[in-house]
Parts: sequence; C-alpha cells; structure tokens
Amino acid sequence: MNEKEKQEYLEKYQRAKNKGLPFYPDVIFKDAVIALLIFLILVGLAYFIGAPLEARADPADTTYTPTPEWYFLFLFQLLKYFPGSLEFLGVVLLPTVVILLLFFLPLLDRSPKRHILARPIILGITIFAVLGVVILTVQSYREAPPPEESAQGDQVAALYAENCAGCHGTTITVGAGINLHSVIAQGKHEGMPAWSADLSTDQIDALAGFILSPAGSTLFSDQCGACHEVSELVAGDPLELLKALDQGSSYPHHADVEIPEWSVELSQENRIALLNFLVAPDGQRLYIINCSPCHGLALDFSGEEDELETIIRQGGLHLEMPPWQEELKKSELDILARYVVDPSLVTEGKELFEQYCSACHGDRIPVSEEYSQARDTIAGGGSHQTMPIWEDVLTEEQLSALVSYTLEASKGTSLEAGQQLFATNCALCHGDFGEGGPNPARSDDIIAPISTLEYLQTRDDFTLKTIISQGQPNFGMSPFGSSAGGPLDDDDIDAIVAFMRAWEQNPPVDMPPEVIVPELSLTGMEIYAGLCAQCHGGTGQGGLGPALNDPQFQADYSDQDIFDAINLGHEGTSMIVWGEILNVQQIQQLVEILRQLEPPDRTTGSEPSTETTAPAFANDILPIFEAKCNICHGNLGGWDGTSYESTMTSGDHAPVVIPGDPDTSLLAQKLLNTQSIGAIMPPGGKLTDSEIQLILDWILAGAFEK
Repeated sequence: MNEKEKQEYLEKYQRAKNKGLPFYPDVIFKDAVIALLIFLILVGLAYFIGAPLEARADPADTTYTPTPEWYFLFLFQLLKYFPGSLEFLGVVLLPTVVILLLFFLPLLDRSPKRHILARPIILGITIFAVLGVVILTVQSYREAPPPEESAQGDQVAALYAENCAGCHGTTITVGAGINLHSVIAQGKHEGMPAWSADLSTDQIDALAGFILSPAGSTLFSDQCGACHEVSELVAGDPLELLKALDQGSSYPHHADVEIPEWSVELSQENRIALLNFLVAPDGQRLYIINCSPCHGLALDFSGEEDELETIIRQGGLHLEMPPWQEELKKSELDILARYVVDPSLVTEGKELFEQYCSACHGDRIPVSEEYSQARDTIAGGGSHQTMPIWEDVLTEEQLSALVSYTLEASKGTSLEAGQQLFATNCALCHGDFGEGGPNPARSDDIIAPISTLEYLQTRDDFTLKTIISQGQPNFGMSPFGSSAGGPLDDDDIDAIVAFMRAWEQNPPVDMPPEVIVPELSLTGMEIYAGLCAQCHGGTGQGGLGPALNDPQFQADYSDQDIFDAINLGHEGTSMIVWGEILNVQQIQQLVEILRQLEPPDRTTGSEPSTETTAPAFANDILPIFEAKCNICHGNLGGWDGTSYESTMTSGDHAPVVIPGDPDTSLLAQKLLNTQSIGAIMPPGGKLTDSEIQLILDWILAGAFEK
C-alpha cells in the first residue's frame, strides 16, 4: 500500500467513524449470523453425538453417586467451605453479591478507556474470578467420591425370594426323610411346578441348602462370597470342605489369599450351618456325591437302620475281597497290580480289571503307590477298602438324611426300580437306552430318541410325567398312568422319570438311529388333516402350535419361510423335520393349503363367530386351560380351571363366567386386559387372538359343557 492509498483509507475510516455504525441492521445482522452458526453446530452435535444420558434413575440403587453438571461443580465445591450455619453465606450471600456486581458494573466502571491494559482493576477481578471457578472445578473432580461397588448380597436368598417366597413365605418346614432336591426339581409338592426346567442342578442344590440352613447361606455370603460363586462349592466334596474350614489359610488353595482362621472365627454351630448349606442334608445328593463312586446306584444291604448308621458313622475296612491268587495266574496278578499303580502304562490290565474287579469297584480304580503292596492286597484279598469315618465329616442332619436314603435305596426304591419299570413298560417302543426307532403302532412313523441331551434339557419333569401318565394317542402311545386307566401309579412314574434323568449326565444316544423312512403316499390335504391339524387345528386356528390362519402370521412369513419350517422343523418342539418323511411336492401342497386358510372373523367378542357349531368346554376350552392356565389354577386355590364345574363356580370373585355375556364375565375381562380386579391373565402375556376368541365365543354361546 503506497502513501496515497494509505491516506485515502484513513480518510474513509475517519468519515465512517464520525458517521457511526447503525445497530440495525448492521450489528443485528452480524449477531444473527453468529447465532445461526452456533445453533447449527449445536444441532449437529445433538444429532451425531447425542446427549450422554445415563440409565433411568433407580431409587433402590444405593451404589449410584449423583454429581451435578460440570458447569455447576465450582458452586457445589464452594459450599464445602461453608459448613453448618455458614451455609447461608455460600448458598445465598456470595451468589447475590456477584449478581449485583454484574448488574451495577456499567455504573461502577465508567472509564472511557478501552484497552485491556488500561483497565487493571476490572482485569484483576475478572482473572481472579475465572481462576477461582477453574480451581474449584478441578478440586471438585479431585475430591469426588468413587462409585460404590455393588454389593452382591446373598444371591441364594435372592433366588429363594424370587422363586419360592411368593407361595412359601420366608421359611419352609421340611419333614424328616424328604428328598428336598427331588421335590424342587420334579415339583412333587402339590401345585408346585417342576423347577428343573428353569433352574440348574447347582441352583437347586443351593436352594435346598438355603431352605434347610438359611443361616449357612448368610455365612457363605459373608465368609466365602468374595472369592467363590455358590455354584463352585455347593454339593461339593464334604471332606475337602471340612479340610478347607479346618486349615484356613494353610489350605493349599488359600495360600495367597488373606482369609480368617475359620476354626477360630466360626463357632461349631456356624460351621454346621455352613456345611449344611453347601452340602444340604439331602439323602440322594449325599449318596451320589459320597457313596455311588464305590457302591453304584444302590447299596446291597439287608440289615437294620441302626446297623447301617453304625457302618456309615464309623467307616473303616468293611468290604471283603476274595483272594484272587486262588483264581488268577501269577502273570495276571502282576498285570493287575501294575495297572492299579499306573493305569496309563498298563493298558492290558483294563480288560482284567473290568472282568474281575469292576463288579464292586465300578469305573473307580483303587489307588496304590507301591507295586508290592498292591499285589499282596489283590492276591490275599480280605478287608481292604477303607471308607471315611463319616461322623467326622458330615453333620448330624446330613448323616440322618444319608442313612435314610441309603436304606430306602437298598430296598429297590432307587433308580434301579425306574430302570426295571422302563424295561418292562417303555423299552419295547423306545429301546433299552431310549434310542427310539420304528413305531410298532404306526408303520409310517419313527419314534425319536428320548435319551439325548437336547431332549432331556428341553423337557422338565412335569412334562415327562404328563406324557407317561396321559400318553400320546395320536402317536400310538397309550396312557400309562393309573388315573387314565394305565398300570403305573405316581411313584412308578416318578421312578421312571428319575431313571431317565440319570441319562442326562452321560446321554447314551447322541443321534437318532439310522432308519429308512418310507415316504407317505398322501395328498397335501390328507397330510394336513391327519398330521398338522393335531397341533394347529382343523381350520388353522391354533392349539399346541401357533394359529396358521392368523393374518399376522400370513403376513410375516413368505411361502419359502413356511416351506423351510415344514421341511426343517423346529428343534426342541414337537415340530419334527418333516422333510425326512414328506417329499417336495407334498410340502409345497401344504404351503398352498395354508395360504388358503380362512382368517378368523372375530373382533371384541360382542358377536359370535360364524362356526357351524358352538364351542364346547370339554372339546375346545379345557385344552386351552390345561396348556396355558392350570399349572397355577389347578391346585393353588382361587379359581380352578380343571373341570367345567370348578370353572363356573370357583374363584374369589365367582362366578367368573356369565353365560351369554362375555362383556361382564371376569374371565373374558382378564383375557382382554379390561378388568378392574387384578391383572391380565396369563401374567406372562395374552393368549393368542384365536384362543381368546374361542373362549369369548364359548361364553357368548351360553358356556355349555358339551
């Protein structure tokens, strides 16, 4: 810029300065542009990053540490320096003074000077205030308390409260000789579901321990819960548990852990309570853990209970072995002795052991460190197997339960009874090991294995007992329960289910047997009427399976989806792999038939459906109640849906069915969630639309029994 241009610029600047800059629109325009720019930045941040919201406030969560937003931290930090009666200064007085100073600042600072260095007082006050805010904010972050760690509490007590306390209250009195683990797992208690479908074996063991020793559960949480999950120790080896309590910090697994000396810390009563919790005084579980490795499923004993209790309490050398030197060659004795010392190096000893020793020892090979000692023991026989002195290991409650169960099992009421009943009543169709095969009652049917891990884990004991008791006539299986005219009483069925449950530890069948399956020479309509309608209903209205004529079902699934569902089946349900039985043309015909099903013409229940016959309780309504309602509404009091008479007359607000008037029937209101009493039924969610409408039609038509 030359001298002339510089002079022109200064003159132009002086004229603009003398004229002044109008607030409107010049200044407002600049402010609007900056405001718009900041607004767009905020919108972008909100859209792409979002506000860092935490989880919904939970007043029951005592571990949450609330903190103010960062721009308020300095104020809350300031309050810490005005405790007690001085709080008024920090909360009211100081903020008021600052606000008043800002309000009167234009009147207090009337200097015409604009340069920052020409305003030292205002500059000093501002710097002091900013530094104060920054320092207080930083100090607030430094002194903020860390988030509290969530205390685990007594997890088994929580498990009890969630699953048991609703019906049983805070405590349960258990009679002598009751197999509590079996009661919980199989639901033998009247009106109680079989919890084996929802809880693991470890959880059931823990519940049994809590019920029988609630104080032990609290002790576990206090003394062991910091390092161990309850599933690690529950139903453990009593010898090891006792050793851990006695040795405390000297126990090998506790070498690097700071723990109290429990032999001093815990009283004898507390030790017993803790052991009763970890190894519940449940006879069957105690026998399986401590006795079955040597004695098998049951003990061969014919004496009195006192005699058996003495043997268990005192332990010692109690098994007589024959002198094998009278029957075996010297070379065979040598092989067996070396096999006992180190089975991995003497593979030829396995056959001899299985032939001569496994009848008593089972799969458990006696341990011997010296060859000569092992050979002398095998050759000479006699009392050689040492049993622990169980009265030094188990509590009195545990000993009593173990003696009772062992005596009962010796009389043939253990799993062996179930095995005998299964062989007599079930093996003909299901095979000796539940492997399945061709159905002798139906030439075109294959019985799937019932001893696979998948089958046993997806059926609880209640389901298995119901199948055995009521049969499956559609598949050629007659009812076996005495209540349905069969030969087996409830105890027999319980024994069979217990025998089947024993497969779960080591399933004898992994895959179904190879069977040549003949194709069904039927049309699609015949297949639907004979097979599909059993679960899905004759008109596709649903039943055990979903409603196929539901418009939502028809809209959600394409033809290919339906084809694949029929062809591949649904694992864990009664929907088998039909592609192994039906050909492609037959499955395609079924898809076309499903697409032609008429949708239900039902709305709110004010008008009856257009079915040719009115629904009846026995044929149409009772199956719904049995499948969806009677597991609770059968034996627990209140409304009872197990028969026509109880449906019409029982309940705290009976009658719940008003024939001809579904709108005022409490049953209909609860199904539609329009009730003023109680909550929707079933509690887990509404029935299907087709099931609800069938019940509404039944009420509207007069609620007839037949």
